[in-house]
Amino acid sequence: MYTHRSRIAAALRGETVDRLPYVPRLDLWYLSNSTTGTLPPQHAGRAMNEIARAEGWAVHHRFADDQLDPKFQPQYLHRGINVFYSRDTVFDVVLPRDVEVKVARGGARTRVEYHTPLGMVSTTTHYDVESQQNGITIPALVEHLIKTPADYAPAGYLFEHMDVVPNFERFRRWSAEDMRDDGLPIAIGSLDASPFHLIQRDLSDQTQFFIHYKDHHAEMRGLADRIAPLMEKMIAILAQSPAEVVWWGANFDDMLTFPPYFEKEIQPWIRKAATAMQAAGKLVLCHTDGENRGLMDLIRDSGTHVAESICPAPMTRVTFAEYYRRWSPRLTLYGGIPSTVVLPETSDADFEAYLDGFFRAVAPGNRLVVGVADEVPPKAIFSRLQRIGERIAREGALPLKAGAARTLEPALARPGAAAAAAPAGDAAGNAADDVYAQVRQDVFKGRHLDIKAHVQALLDQGVRAGDILEHGLIAAITVVGNRMATGDVFIPEVLLAARAMTAAVKLLEPHIAASGEQLRGRVLVGTVRGDMHDIGKNLVVTMLRGVGFEVRDLGVSVSRDRFCEEVAAFEPDVLGLSALLTTTMVEMGEIIKALDASGLRRRCRVIVGGAPVSEQFAAKIGADGYGANAVEAVRLTKRMVAEGGAARH
Repeated sequence: MYTHRSRIAAALRGETVDRLPYVPRLDLWYLSNSTTGTLPPQHAGRAMNEIARAEGWAVHHRFADDQLDPKFQPQYLHRGINVFYSRDTVFDVVLPRDVEVKVARGGARTRVEYHTPLGMVSTTTHYDVESQQNGITIPALVEHLIKTPADYAPAGYLFEHMDVVPNFERFRRWSAEDMRDDGLPIAIGSLDASPFHLIQRDLSDQTQFFIHYKDHHAEMRGLADRIAPLMEKMIAILAQSPAEVVWWGANFDDMLTFPPYFEKEIQPWIRKAATAMQAAGKLVLCHTDGENRGLMDLIRDSGTHVAESICPAPMTRVTFAEYYRRWSPRLTLYGGIPSTVVLPETSDADFEAYLDGFFRAVAPGNRLVVGVADEVPPKAIFSRLQRIGERIAREGALPLKAGAARTLEPALARPGAAAAAAPAGDAAGNAADDVYAQVRQDVFKGRHLDIKAHVQALLDQGVRAGDILEHGLIAAITVVGNRMATGDVFIPEVLLAARAMTAAVKLLEPHIAASGEQLRGRVLVGTVRGDMHDIGKNLVVTMLRGVGFEVRDLGVSVSRDRFCEEVAAFEPDVLGLSALLTTTMVEMGEIIKALDASGLRRRCRVIVGGAPVSEQFAAKIGADGYGANAVEAVRLTKRMVAEGGAARH
């Protein structure tokens, strides 16, 4: 007779159990709805795990705390250096004795300074009631530790002199008192799988990371070497811990942790952790919630035993049928129900269709734990979580019988995955355009210093600034964009190309203005309220500027009132809204409603984009278009401005 705990553990080990385990991760949903007083009436006043128990579901670890309560805030004080504690952490981090820590709190912001013998480095985090209402589980980083090359030395000192010590009692107490036999306790090792991943994911701004990776690689490598002994000690403690499963690494993405980088800087450390855990009779779990199309083989071959929080199509380009076919012979899959299908924006019919396809696609059902990935969002329809449980109870006995098809419903396939093939070679244009060849090469190679001299040389020869922009810069960045869309180049290469292009555009702008030539149009861009992610938005902004648009970037966590004010003042042809979280994507619809209410909607077209967003969602909230990626967003903007810009309402 299986308990929830033994069933999950057996499934993770690759054994065939009696039925599919169902473990919806409720912590984000619970944090939001308990804060706003919107828990389902039958569960009002209940703790998170008691809700799962009442529904007959397995419980998941609770990663979210009420951080508005001062007693929890010290646990997240050092979040900026990826040091924070939850119930499932099996070690404590000890900071160097000779590093003075200064803390300044002001409203939602917490600034922490680390004064080392080699200099001071600092971080600032943001967390407020709105964050909690949106289900945000840890403070957002608004100032990263590494900002300039001068920060590498003090940061290296800080990490080189840190220590980690075991704290198994916290984990044992949580396992015995909170999880019991109703779920499998998983120890959090590190959300960062390697030293470089730590620098990329937590210590640096994502955009700045790739610039530094090229320009200041020696300094970055030195910091990684100083972090390595600390992470090796973490692995040793995890291997000695009472946990059966340890979490090592999160948030991989084939454009950010792109395949060559992943293979060189991340995969060896996953393999190192997996080897140590396997020798100790444990399993390693990786949180694989990103776009994994280009990483499928690398993750499969990394040594990890469990791929958790898999977010399939329509949230990403990979269907769960493909995940199961390619990974289940070697890995256990954990997740599979995309969080978007439990939101109101997905119809009941499409929700049921997804489940129909899901059960057909995962036969025979071994090496599978069903969950809502990445997490159950705050606005989830609770009855759909119940419906998943009901269907598993009715149809989830193993082995599952294969259906006639191993695909999920086409209505939920992610649109925009295909893109036009890139032109052959690096040249764009014809022989008459050879005068621009060097400028295009500068863009392709990311030569942000050389390109200014080459552009100036063309200007000195009497070449029109508009022609340099059109036949040199725009032609080159179009090739780069097409190659990104087809997966032939990755975000770091695009960012370096965009940096070169931006340097050239700044040189050309005065000449274009003096000639009376006009830019293509105006675009207003921002990430919606509650969402602090910006790399996708930044890439869109850079590419739009590169192809000749005037762009005003409002930054991150922009309120609907601010969007309305800026639409009225800037008078854009197109408004672009970005969101990376299912918790914040619903704000896009509220912004469109606010534009309608204020009479501003007719002034511009509205396009939306971001990881959880789909064409169906865009249509449902009344957006004029959806960009599946930066390239599609630029193409869409160009088409809309060519058509006249103003929204047709």
